[in-house]
Amino acid sequence: MRKIYQLSGVIAAAVLLAGCGADNGDYSKYVTLGDYKNLSAELVVEKVTDEEVENYEKEQLQDYVTYEEVEGPVKEDQLVTVSLLAKDGDEMVYDFTEDGYELVIGQQDFGKEVDDALVDGQIGDVLDFTVSYDDNFEDGSLCGREISYHIEIQKISDVIYPELTNEFVKENFGEQSVENWRETLTEELRSQHQAEATEEMRSDLEQQAVDGAKITGYPKELYKQKREAVQSDYQNYADMFGCSLDEIYETFELDEKEREQEYLDETYRTMVLAMIRQQENITLSDEQYQEKLQEYAKDNDYNTVEELLEDYDEDGLKEYFLNEMTLDFLEEHADITITEK
Repeated sequence: MRKIYQLSGVIAAAVLLAGCGADNGDYSKYVTLGDYKNLSAELVVEKVTDEEVENYEKEQLQDYVTYEEVEGPVKEDQLVTVSLLAKDGDEMVYDFTEDGYELVIGQQDFGKEVDDALVDGQIGDVLDFTVSYDDNFEDGSLCGREISYHIEIQKISDVIYPELTNEFVKENFGEQSVENWRETLTEELRSQHQAEATEEMRSDLEQQAVDGAKITGYPKELYKQKREAVQSDYQNYADMFGCSLDEIYETFELDEKEREQEYLDETYRTMVLAMIRQQENITLSDEQYQEKLQEYAKDNDYNTVEELLEDYDEDGLKEYFLNEMTLDFLEEHADITITEK
């Protein structure tokens, strides 16, 4: 099944592992730290819903499903093969007329309105309609745009999932029972929610530390590095979507002034974290570095550390690990309120 890469939201200026140098310089000429040891933040963890578990279960079963071609009308959860054109005025956004595109009704690859337009359709039906996407739509190529669709339904198939038995989950997932397997999936989702909430909370603490500092300037070379790093991030997304850098900027409505602010934000962030490390004597020993390399390689599906180092330079990795250690410090000394919703 063909997939569309999707963005989870407007790109934040993240630590870029490739091409960033670990800067142990003294920024006291530019930065006076505020109170970074008594910050407050809320850790908001979303509850795992039954619907979420059900969808996650279906994801795990994708390698075991079969498809049975049927006649219409199109129904929820069916696999529909279509010829699809998506245009914004005269600009072609998606063209799946040569190979077609397979979508499952309900997964909303192009949003709910497109799925709804296909429901009750028959093979051979041609649909022409327009969808207005809001600025928060997860596909960065569509968000904030008015898209005209031309779709022809080519094939309809029922998606047949395997019968869930204790024997099936034991053979394919190493679980003793269906109940145990679902408990494992629920726990995985709960861990994902926890990780997402923790990342957001730590980002909040980091921003508070930056906002609380007095910053009077910055080294030109550091600013240049961060500007190039942020631009590289956006270029990666442009390459992913097969469009130009200017088109990515336009998609996210980022004018030159807003991009300039991103470069400055990343520069300020780097300086403040470096000054906290200096103030608290946060260092990365060779032993810690090797341990974190092993952990990072494993978490990111590298077979060996050597494979990881083929993609990322060591200075960039060291900077990333030091930043994470600094955020650990901020978290340990903050007043964290935990909320489940």
